[in-house]
Amino acid sequence: METSERVINPWPDAVVEMRESTASTMDDARALARTGCATGSVVCARFQERGRGRVPGRTWISSPGESLLATVVVLKRDIAFPPPELPLRAGVAAARAVEDASGASVLIKWPNDLVVGGRKLAGILCESSGDFLLVGIGINLLQASFAAEIGSTACSLLQISGQRVSASRMLSLVLVRLREVLHDDGWRQRLREHLDAMGKRVRVDLLGSGSVVEGTIEGVDEKGRLMLRQGDGTPVLIEQGEIAPGP
Repeated sequence: METSERVINPWPDAVVEMRESTASTMDDARALARTGCATGSVVCARFQERGRGRVPGRTWISSPGESLLATVVVLKRDIAFPPPELPLRAGVAAARAVEDASGASVLIKWPNDLVVGGRKLAGILCESSGDFLLVGIGINLLQASFAAEIGSTACSLLQISGQRVSASRMLSLVLVRLREVLHDDGWRQRLREHLDAMGKRVRVDLLGSGSVVEGTIEGVDEKGRLMLRQGDGTPVLIEQGEIAPGP
């Protein structure tokens, strides 16, 4: 991790752990939380061996030093909203932090990706454990190119803005925006403004069920569920799925 840069954490009692390499910042942050650390405590690494995605079997692949790879601890007693809101609130925070760093226009692809021009820039994974929640964030920063299998679907901050933003600076911006959004009653409007494919017809693969639902995205409800309106006017709420463009 960049030794010349200090992470600015807006939570004064939080712990910041910066590591060269780890198996998983999510697992490390869980262990840190169990020691009784404060909300906003974070583990960040230049490289992680077993970064995981929302869908079982998917991994977050990144060469050392090219991405922000971090997990933030949020104590349940410190939030006044239902935990299912956290992934989308975190998405708003990460989107605004990227915009702060680059000026790029970032969209949130429900439920947990940040996209620019239809390509994935970042992913968010939240987990609940006991009295605390974990917010895992991976943002592509310095990649000049990607492996062929994801070259057309992934992007980095360097590619979209030409700017070299360090992981330390990006983490500082994310922490500031995350602290704001945890106490922001207007976060849902900001989500709506950033929601990818808002008002557009999409197909949603209901993961693991073998079913696909088609409809127009109308927003996200208070439980984080995607709100669709089918062609016959029937409303549908989706708890988990993968969005693709509609026919």
